[in-house]
Amino acid sequence: MKNILVPTDFSPSAYNAVKFALHLFNSSPCVFYFLNTYTPELHSNRLMAGSVSGFSQNSMAALSSEKGLKEIVRRVKKDFKNPLHSYKTISSFSLLTDEVKETIIEHDIDFVIMGAIGSSDNETIYLGRNTVRILNAVNNCPVFAIPYNFEFTKPLNIAFVSDSNHFFNSDELDPILTLAKIFNSSVCIVTLQQEKGQLLELQKLNHELFERKLENVTHTFHQLSIDTSLAIALDYFFKKAKCQLLVMSNSANSFMKNLCSNFVVERSKLSLDVPIVQIQGAENSVPISK
Repeated sequence: MKNILVPTDFSPSAYNAVKFALHLFNSSPCVFYFLNTYTPELHSNRLMAGSVSGFSQNSMAALSSEKGLKEIVRRVKKDFKNPLHSYKTISSFSLLTDEVKETIIEHDIDFVIMGAIGSSDNETIYLGRNTVRILNAVNNCPVFAIPYNFEFTKPLNIAFVSDSNHFFNSDELDPILTLAKIFNSSVCIVTLQQEKGQLLELQKLNHELFERKLENVTHTFHQLSIDTSLAIALDYFFKKAKCQLLVMSNSANSFMKNLCSNFVVERSKLSLDVPIVQIQGAENSVPISK
């Protein structure tokens, strides 16, 4: 049984992530936790604790949150009649990042799946504020970011970006192994380098680990030069290798960490129309045993 957390702001992008999650684990017994947080805006600089208007705003936001979550469950049960799946809702007066981190621990969450841009309709943005916050804050669970309007496709080819300056451990690769086994996927292990050439000693050690960990999964090794930009290099590789999923680590100084160093990630930095999965660096890694 897997526990899947799906944060939502009730936007079309957020529901697209819900559909992706349900398709992704269509054949797996799962409990889906749909999470919405609300923090009513204060329209006055005065402290409103204990005031009638403060309670009124809180109550209205709570009712709206609970109503939205019930509608998601109703819609899911209508559109996805899957006996392997059950659904729970969490409505919380809290900051999104705090509630996600607490829910992961409290409910032993295996994967977090959310929309890449939330309610934003800015086409120049690749990852929105809330998504970047979650990617930066969560250090004990893989996180999916699903592009707006992405239609689910079985990940027959998974691209795993291996940072050249990070030493991986076996536990970090568990999410990749899990997904590859579910879909009988091939894993393309991509080492990004400033220029093509001989592998460094650290990269050789990583490749030895990948060989052992993925011995029962079809996998190939690729060196990718980034003498232009990460966005251009990855876009070229994805089109050539026909990959449907990008996996990256959030280890210190990784490409993922650098990518999410700002409040939002613009399409000029990365513009792939496939889901991103962030896995945890060795210093943060937690085994997935389910």
